[in-house]
Amino acid sequence: MADGQFPSLVSKDRAVNAVGNPIFVQTTNGTAPVAKADDSAFAVGTDPVTTAAYLADETTPDSVDEGDIGAARMTLDRKQLMVLVDSTNDARRATINAAGDLEVAIPTNTELTPLYTYNVNTVVSGNEVHDFDEAVDVASDGSANHDYTVAGTTFLLKGFTVSGSASYKYEVQTGPLLSLATVYVGFSTGRQGDTDPIILPVPIEVPGASDGTVRIIKTNRQGTAVSIYSTIIGSDVA
Repeated sequence: MADGQFPSLVSKDRAVNAVGNPIFVQTTNGTAPVAKADDSAFAVGTDPVTTAAYLADETTPDSVDEGDIGAARMTLDRKQLMVLVDSTNDARRATINAAGDLEVAIPTNTELTPLYTYNVNTVVSGNEVHDFDEAVDVASDGSANHDYTVAGTTFLLKGFTVSGSASYKYEVQTGPLLSLATVYVGFSTGRQGDTDPIILPVPIEVPGASDGTVRIIKTNRQGTAVSIYSTIIGSDVA
C-alpha cells in the first residue's frame, strides 16, 4: 500500500476511521488536531483549539448525571448563561433580583456587629439655595412667615440666619406644607437687635412631596413695628 492511501473496509472509494487505521485531518493552519489527556499540559501558541459551542435553552434546562459531559447554556441571542457559586459549596449561589441587581445581604446593625456610617453634610449634585426674605414693619407681637418650597426631589436644610433691629423670636418648621413640624426655636439676645447665623451640625432632609416646605416664623417682640430679615440656606438635590 502506498503512503498516503487508506485501506477501505467498505469500498475502494470510502475509508473508515478505525483503531490502527486513523484518518488524519489537516486544519487550515497546517496543524492537525491533538487529542489531549485530562489534566495534561497545554502549549500556548502551539496546540490547536476548537471553537466552543453552547446550547440555546431559555425554558427548561436539561440536567446531567454526576461525571457526565454536558453542553453549556446560552440565550437565543448568544449570551452565555452563568451562575456564580461559592468555591467550597455549590449550593451557595448569587441571586439576581427582578431589577437586574445582584442581591447583597446586609448584616443587622447590633452592638456586637455595628455598621459604621458617615454623616454627609454636602451633596454630590444639586442647586445651592440662599433664599432671602425681608418682613417689613412687622407689628408689635405680630409675626411674618418666610417660606421656601422645595424645588428638587429633596431639600437639605444646612442653616439659616435671622436678624433685626429690635427684639424678636424665630421658629423654624419643615415638612409637608399642611403638616409642618417645628425643628428649631431661637430668640435675639438683646432689645436693640441682633443677628443669628445658625449652621446645623447635620442637614435636615425635607422631601419635595406634598409641597415640601421650610418655614421661618418671625415674631416681633418689640413695642413698635420693626423689619425682620431671614435667609434659608441649603441644597435642592436634583
